[in-house]
Amino acid sequence: MNLKISLKKSIEKPSVLTITRSDESITWSKLHKGLETHDLAHFSVEKTLLFTHAFYSIIDNGYNVGDFELPKAQRPSEVQPENLHAEALITEHIVNLLEIELLNTGLNLNFISDLKQILAENNLPFPEQLNTQSLEVVRTQYYSLVNQWLVLEHNETMHIDFIMP
Repeated sequence: MNLKISLKKSIEKPSVLTITRSDESITWSKLHKGLETHDLAHFSVEKTLLFTHAFYSIIDNGYNVGDFELPKAQRPSEVQPENLHAEALITEHIVNLLEIELLNTGLNLNFISDLKQILAENNLPFPEQLNTQSLEVVRTQYYSLVNQWLVLEHNETMHIDFIMP
């Protein structure tokens, strides 16, 4: 996978996420305020944990960012929650916990145990590659990306290469 992710910041209008897939095709979407950090969390989680069946891999396989924004009944069947790979669902739970940390401006010392409980409640396996060390890598990368995003001026663009074997 070789994605090029671009986030163009806008103050008055929605920011824009553009993804160039491995095959050079492009998908893009206007983002609701605050969703930028959600997409940055996805990158950090998927890249660090080497997930190959989550959001960015699904995009690389030809689906569009907008497919995920449609009402569930209107989404292509492959991106409806009940048809998503467990990695995609697990990623959403990890991303949501990271977003809560960001909004609460403090680390959740029970992150892993909270995640285990959430995953168990949803009949999802705990990812074996997630531990305190890999979580620290995810957090460090995520907060670095968020800080890069926050200092961008209106109409500036952040570029991220997502390369995985």
